[in-house]
Amino acid sequence: MSITNSSTSACSIDLGSSQQTLTITSGAETYWSSKDCQVNGTHQTVKITAGQTLTTPAIAWDRTRSSTTTCDKTRSSVPAGGASYHLSVAVGSIKSETSALMVLN
Repeated sequence: MSITNSSTSACSIDLGSSQQTLTITSGAETYWSSKDCQVNGTHQTVKITAGQTLTTPAIAWDRTRSSTTTCDKTRSSVPAGGASYHLSVAVGSIKSETSALMVLN
């Protein structure tokens, strides 16, 4: 995930895990959310200078379906064989303008 301060002055924003939401969908169906099993989300206030872009480390999706009831259970795999999924991200109320396409073989 990358976030850019497009203003002409510095700003501060909480980029902790408590504010981040990563969601994987296909069509109208949500398959996975980083919020489903999150415990003790963190807060991390970061100052971003004008025009600066910050990028978080990549995370791995285990290609399973999540829900709030599967946190301590084996999760079912999502369909592959060329199925397409979209990753959307948000930080607080700031949502990604576009999603990232993933095709699972």
